[in-house]
Amino acid sequence: MQRTTVARNEIGPLLDQLIVQLDAEGSATQKAYFNRIRRRLYRAQDELELATPILELSTTTVVGFHFSMDADALIARILEKAQQVSEELRPVAAKYH
Repeated sequence: MQRTTVARNEIGPLLDQLIVQLDAEGSATQKAYFNRIRRRLYRAQDELELATPILELSTTTVVGFHFSMDADALIARILEKAQQVSEELRPVAAKYH
């Protein structure tokens, strides 16, 4: 549960800012896409549920959206945080002697 809280605290506010920015720019489709990801992030109760929004954030660049410079800067920061969280979620391989 602690990792989900940390992920929410690090990524959630950035997603909130991005959604406000996209709304101001009139980018309804992109706003809806990131709203869905934000809902899943906030509803995640464990690491398994957290994996879905993190994966969706990680694949954002392949979706094909075009963003303003302001939104693009927020997305870059969100992707950086998502990468950090995904690295923390990876299981450590057991070492056998």
